[in-house]
Amino acid sequence: ANDPMTPLPILLIHSAAAWAPDAPRYWPKYGGSRQVRLLDGAWRYGFIDGWDSGFDSMNASFRPSDGATPNMTSVPSCMDVVAGGAGGYLGPRGVGLFRTSFRSPAAGSAVRLQFQSCSFYCRVWVNGREVGDHLAGGYVAFALDVPADALSPDGGGENELFVLADNRFNATTAPMHTGGDFWHYGGITRSVELHAVPEAGPLLWRAHVVPSSSAVEAEQPDGAPAAVDISLVLSGVEGGREELKGQGELGGKAESGGAVGGSPRCGGGAACPAPVYYFSLAFDGGEAVARNGTASGGTVRLEGVPVPDAKPWSPDAPHLHTLTVSMGGQSVTERFGLRRFGVDKATARLTLNGEVAKLVGWNHHTQWPVTAASPTDEQLDADIALLRKGGANLVRGAHYPHDPRWLDRLDEAGILFWSETLGPAVSVANTKDWAFFMVHQKRQLSEMIDNAINHAAVFAWGWFNEGPSDHPEACPAYGACSALARARDPTRFTTWADDHKTSGACYEHASLVAFNDYPGWYSSKSPRVWDGFAAAVAEGTTASGRHTVGKPMMISETGAGGVYEWGDNATASKWTLQYQSAVIGEDVDVALANDRISGISLWHFYDFKVDNCGSTWPCHGRPGQENGTHCTYDHPPPTTFEELRRLGPPNCTAIAPTFRPGGTNHKGVLDFWRRPKPAFAMVAAKYRAATGRPTASESAIIVQ
Repeated sequence: ANDPMTPLPILLIHSAAAWAPDAPRYWPKYGGSRQVRLLDGAWRYGFIDGWDSGFDSMNASFRPSDGATPNMTSVPSCMDVVAGGAGGYLGPRGVGLFRTSFRSPAAGSAVRLQFQSCSFYCRVWVNGREVGDHLAGGYVAFALDVPADALSPDGGGENELFVLADNRFNATTAPMHTGGDFWHYGGITRSVELHAVPEAGPLLWRAHVVPSSSAVEAEQPDGAPAAVDISLVLSGVEGGREELKGQGELGGKAESGGAVGGSPRCGGGAACPAPVYYFSLAFDGGEAVARNGTASGGTVRLEGVPVPDAKPWSPDAPHLHTLTVSMGGQSVTERFGLRRFGVDKATARLTLNGEVAKLVGWNHHTQWPVTAASPTDEQLDADIALLRKGGANLVRGAHYPHDPRWLDRLDEAGILFWSETLGPAVSVANTKDWAFFMVHQKRQLSEMIDNAINHAAVFAWGWFNEGPSDHPEACPAYGACSALARARDPTRFTTWADDHKTSGACYEHASLVAFNDYPGWYSSKSPRVWDGFAAAVAEGTTASGRHTVGKPMMISETGAGGVYEWGDNATASKWTLQYQSAVIGEDVDVALANDRISGISLWHFYDFKVDNCGSTWPCHGRPGQENGTHCTYDHPPPTTFEELRRLGPPNCTAIAPTFRPGGTNHKGVLDFWRRPKPAFAMVAAKYRAATGRPTASESAIIVQ
């Protein structure tokens, strides 16, 4: 049980019986005529190598017939993983070409393709016809509609799907990939879904479910909620693009499960009546209750719907409910939790279900041995088990939207999640570029919310990690993101991780104030500096003035580096495990003792591969952190699971103590291969003592 490569006992619901063989292994679930299947598996593949290859991924004249795909690859996977994902090995930058086929669900029916991620820039063709592209970041899910006339005319006929994925940093094709101190992986890195679209009537796309009366910045009832607000998202397909069907856009006869309403052409030019949609709701597999409602902007909204036998979600008892919506022969089953985030008036501390909470945990990138950013279910389970062993009730999703399978597991484990958009190294110029950059930033934020809103674990929406918040002219961009998030979902906090701290000028747009700082690592300051930061927020003495008063404050990043193999040095010098433990221990002690600090997310859970060149890749005029800087290992890093089992993780025998030794950020309390450093057990003991959170083997996940 102490082997870090062996998952701890943990009850999960991802059993083979829970999912159809070709269905997505994450929520939601679909039924009836709402046919959905994965296109994952073996695809044909080609790669145009080179940063300066001259290939223009946006060339309007490019056709799939121009792209050679002589090889085979697996989807999902990362096209630039080398050396099993170990740091210090330069992965390729270029353009991946992917090709597969699928059968039409029925003659005359359109389909929708949902990519859980396609990184960085993505273009998609079906049967040689381009159906869309995506520029809003390579880590967020997006959907593209394929009209019936682009598909094989025969029901069950073969169709070719061709995907271009460009992982080169470029401000035009990949505006959200502004850089950042981590390796940005490319390719079709997560699952691809094929959704059948009904021939008549709207597609029941999703049901977004949030707890009622739970806006974080409003007066709230005591305790946990027992009712939910439901938004049924309806859409159709026209001309190869998504068309949300709103008032007066859908006509037809009245029938059970459908809509009754006027034709788009109403007599005398009068406004058409809003169509009425008929559907049923069933909680937790119980009795279906008939309901109806009208749509506004393609959404039917229901407020204050009671949940039978309602049970609250919390880290100690993560109860989860389900809601099945049936309409016109389609059904979608969503999973959600009943919890309420807020602020204690007396202390300005963050509350969960009306109780003051102390959040403790880590930042977590999506990097794993062998698979990089496309982990197996087993790898996800193992990291969840390690987080629970570490006493965590918090994970910050660095620095982009995360895999839905990961969010499912956090829901089940009772670990709160900060979900943020991709965008480290955002500039003032980016924030002032309303015609391009901010268009795609807001789209990315909206897509992130679309795909994560039902997850009980998500407590905050974030953006612009270490962005230019000390420049007042950047604040309107922060405000625009906050306004969008609050309008879509007022039940979560809005925030960003701010390394300008008391110089931050934009905190009026945050409902949670969060600081990044590394006392004892990047400076000689004592970790007691956190006390001063917390006081400044509470007293309104930052550059944002009184806009921080009454808002909760947390530590979004802090920590220190330690090379896993450097554990027996005679002195506790920098980069040794002794030094790392000492600095991190003081950070945690201060955060836990200070009643003005609502939480701490240490940087980082494990060591990870970096790319310090960022958007200037491939490090013009300098070697960078990825180009030949890796450790001297006792054996090459394993590139398959079989090699990892047979050889074990490699041990570093020599390393140059640079800014990022061996092309790796060594601030993890585990190494990249998930071997624990002394800081892991130390922090786990402090976290559990502060929260009373049991170890993984002492608790079970509760699913209603």
